[in-house]
Amino acid sequence: MRVLRLTPFFHHDCVTEWPAEFDAVGGMQVQILHLSRELAGRGVEQQVMTVGFPGLPRTRTDRPGLVVRVTRAPLPRLRSELTGLVGLNQAWLAAVLTSSVPLRRRWRPDLIHVHADGQLWALLAGPLVSRITGAPYCLTLHCSRLAVYEPMSRFDRFQHRLVHAVERYALRHARRVSTLTSRTADTVARVLPMDRARIDVLPDSVGAVRPVPASVADGFVRELGVPDGVPVVGWVGRVAHEKGWRDFVAMAARWDDLSGAPGAVFLVVGDGPQSGRMREAVAAAGLADRFVFTGFLPHDAVPSVMTALDVLVMPSAHEELGGSALEAMVCGTPVAGYAVGGLRDTVGGVTPSLLVERGDVDALARAAGHAVTEARAHRKAVDAALPDLLAAYGDDTTDRALEHYQRALGPEAEGGAGWRP
Repeated sequence: MRVLRLTPFFHHDCVTEWPAEFDAVGGMQVQILHLSRELAGRGVEQQVMTVGFPGLPRTRTDRPGLVVRVTRAPLPRLRSELTGLVGLNQAWLAAVLTSSVPLRRRWRPDLIHVHADGQLWALLAGPLVSRITGAPYCLTLHCSRLAVYEPMSRFDRFQHRLVHAVERYALRHARRVSTLTSRTADTVARVLPMDRARIDVLPDSVGAVRPVPASVADGFVRELGVPDGVPVVGWVGRVAHEKGWRDFVAMAARWDDLSGAPGAVFLVVGDGPQSGRMREAVAAAGLADRFVFTGFLPHDAVPSVMTALDVLVMPSAHEELGGSALEAMVCGTPVAGYAVGGLRDTVGGVTPSLLVERGDVDALARAAGHAVTEARAHRKAVDAALPDLLAAYGDDTTDRALEHYQRALGPEAEGGAGWRP
């Protein structure tokens, strides 16, 4: 089977530094890399067309059966607080269309797999490249405008209805659709409407993330500058508007008054288009001595970070599933956050009392503080949920993806932009 994977989001773990303006790494990038490698190990031949940054090879063989191509048209380095660089994803789509033309002769895919995050450009890629290559496409909604996505700026609100319509079109003409949660699958099927049987649920996988010995985790965060003997409240992921960093800083400012917990240090792991603004907000609030910023860390550092935290906080505006929450809980760490999207299912199924209404910063401070002061009870709940978490978000995600491809290419498959609309 040959699969052409189209995504502006892909983790290049061959580097130790990642320029934030080139869409700093987050859970979606890591998940797509993990899935691609697992499928290559099962004999699925893949080419990935994705965004890269200066210093990366234009084409590299990640492993047998998996070729990664940095596919991006030239563009000026004008900063954007949403995508890192102005026009980054547009430049990716333009290069994808150009690069797809010779594939029909040299490497014709059996199936195109598009990974969409609620933005316009990836949604357009499936129908357009399908027409160019003659191959059908399947579409994964890592974040859906129809179900979860919240506009992130005035311009985003202005274009919301347009992208909403494009998502509908892309879904209707996909050979098959997958979502990260049953909640989104049910919503998409109802809103379109679409036969629910055409939608598979393919959740993210925690992969190899497991807790490390406490001494190793503690030693790791001490080297990052976290002092000993104080609670560690964590933020892990892209520093971007939709992840709610402003509410995280506001919560930190109210911690001593509302949390009921001892004075904490706030560890921010990750980078993103608004990392500079976050640092400025922390300084303006007089909290610089309470925050530790690590910037980008390789993904293999995640188990040490998650194990060392007393609580992970996720004040996201929208969250399709919440991969960081899964990784934290697999490492035995409770998660506090807003009751949005998939967090209602992942965190809500383990420690529901730690989820609060979106935007209620005071309640968030109290919930995170409770995770610290009542650590034994919350960690007991997390530990009890571990078998179910591994069953739902373990390695069988690869098996589900293979079944998804087989259904898309099977004789019972219907629709698809490779067909007549």
